[in-house]
Formats: sequence, C-alpha cells, structure tokens
Amino acid sequence: MAGGTLWRNTIWTFFGLRDYTKSGYERNSKKFNKNALNVDLTGKIAIVTGANAGLGKYVATELYRRNATVYMLCRDITRGEQARKDIIKEVEEVKVDKTLLKLRKVDISDLKNVREFINNAGIMSNKREFTSYGVETNFAINTLGTYYLTKSMLPLMQKTGPGARIITVSSGGMYTNRLDIEDLQFEKLKPFDGTMAYAQTKRQQVELTEYLSKRYPELETGVKFVVLHPGWSDTPGVRTSMETFHKYMKPYLRSIPQGCDTILWAAFSEEAENVPSGSFIFDREVVSTHLPLARTRSKQGDVEKLVNEIEKYITVGLEASFATENVTSISS
Repeated sequence: MAGGTLWRNTIWTFFGLRDYTKSGYERNSKKFNKNALNVDLTGKIAIVTGANAGLGKYVATELYRRNATVYMLCRDITRGEQARKDIIKEVEEVKVDKTLLKLRKVDISDLKNVREFINNAGIMSNKREFTSYGVETNFAINTLGTYYLTKSMLPLMQKTGPGARIITVSSGGMYTNRLDIEDLQFEKLKPFDGTMAYAQTKRQQVELTEYLSKRYPELETGVKFVVLHPGWSDTPGVRTSMETFHKYMKPYLRSIPQGCDTILWAAFSEEAENVPSGSFIFDREVVSTHLPLARTRSKQGDVEKLVNEIEKYITVGLEASFATENVTSISS
C-alpha cells in the first residue's frame, strides 16, 4: 500500500511538533479574529456525528449554545443520551430551548442507517475487522460512510440555498500517504497497522472533498465542501487508539476546545464564506494538502477510480443490509 516514506514521516513529524501541538495553536491563534465565532445560529440546523464524546460533543455543545437546532448522531444511544444531558447542563445558564438538541442513533457501518439519517463518523481500528457486509471497518466508516452521507445530504443541502456547508474532519496523518486505490481493504498491509489504515482513509477524505467540490460547484449548488485538520488534540479516540503517542505527547496536545476552533469557524463564521469550496483548512487558513517533496499527489484518474470503487461497495453494502433486514423480518 502507499505507506509513508521515511521522508514523509520525518517532515510530517517536524511540522506536527511545530504546528499541530498546543504551542502551535497558541502561536497561530494570535492572528485569529476573536469575534469570528460570536454568531447567533437561530434558525440554523446542524448535524454532528460522534457527538457523544471528544470533538463532536464539544462542537454540538457550541452549536447548541448559539441556538442552532442540533442533531446528535451517535452509535451508542445510552452514551448519546448522557452526552445530551451533559450538554444541556453545560449551557443551562444561557437558557437555550432543550428541544433544539435532538439525539438519533446511527451506526455508519450500516449503510442502511446512512440512507435514513445524515451521518459522519470516524474510527481508528487497530484490528483488521469487517462490517456485516464484509468491508474493512476503517474504510467502511471513514470513507464509504462519509462519502455516502455527503451524497445523500446534497439534495437537502441544495434546497437550503446558498451558504450550506459540508465539513469533513480529516487528520494531519493523511500527509504521510498518497492515495492508494489498489488496496482499499488493506489486504497487503502486513502486519496490519491501524494508524496507517486510518491515515490512508483520511487521505481519501481529502481527495473526495476536492472531487465533490468540482462535481458540485458552489456557484451552481450553493453548497461549500470543506475538509480540515483539527491538530493533535487530546481526545478519547487518541487516548484509546494511540496509547503510546498519547502517553508521550499528552503535555503537548491541544485541548478539545482548541481542536474544535477551526471546525466551528469553518461551520458558521462569516470569514469562512471566502474559503474556496474543496479547500483543506488548518487553524483557520487554507493550506496545501501535500508536504514539500513528499510525492503524495494522486496519479491522473485515480480519484475517479476511487469513486467508482466506492459506488460498487455502497451498492453491495446496501443490498446486504436490506437483505439481512428482510430475512430478519420474515423469520420474526
């Protein structure tokens, strides 16, 4: 597979230690407009996945605090309900209408659910595991689910008129990978490395965002596609999936509010209106999707091939999901 070369990993580590850490945020944030996030979102609708913990929970909290109607999409309804209670308590002094914060159970690994709801979740699985329809979990959730969600959202987003935004939270780990369409299921990745699989799916998210922005131009659809890197943040996912990294880097990691700053900025600030659709953002700035001399640019036609493969997987996944549902219904 297209793993990171020594040069890519070296230069990525250099930029990461300099920019992606807490000190990088503190330095870069000095030039931020402090009022950019002071926005009333009354009448706006936001859909946040993975909203029961980490970045997703904080984003849902801040959107709700600003009077947006927020749909929290979570795989675990019990944890989701606890998160909803936490958020309401967190902002109770603002006296926001509790009915604006809504909870839905959605498992993005089941594409049938993605058809019924709007979802966007992420995972870093350190074991090579598979969905019920036989697709490797990192690829199924980070790439298939995100792409299918975005495509499913488009008709609704276009009806809302100009100003609709689809935000995908990627990762700086994608810098270590070039798009690899020959091993989407990571069969050649031996021994299996969850971090590398995750990085490859994050590269796929970036390439797909660029593709969709060209396929559905903002001037024609009114929809802006943005993908971003939140920096190295101290989230539950990092603590559980990257234990060694977290152990040594914890003092230098960004807080969750720091990691969420650019997500919120991209989602509703007026400044982000000027960001071109398809852009990759870090710390409120459009940045390159490739490191110097890293040789990570895709081959001509590879993104289109990736889309074709994704469409095939989605068809198989939907057929398997509905077939299982029908069998269950008949037998029950």
